[in-house]
Amino acid sequence: MQINYEQKMGKDIVTSFRVDEELWKKTRIYAIENGLTVRKLLETLLKMELKENRIKEKLKEGEN
Repeated sequence: MQINYEQKMGKDIVTSFRVDEELWKKTRIYAIENGLTVRKLLETLLKMELKENRIKEKLKEGEN
């Protein structure tokens, strides 16, 4: 069964996580400069990764 991650996936939840302060600052600036909210940016990136599954390969490359 293939999941279509482009569709609305359900109701919203509120969550929290720890992230490097400088990375978060750059993320906020990037979002503003590109007319996005951080939420929209993160949701888009997560959907892209779930569809394309590229991070796993990048992480494996870093192990060498």
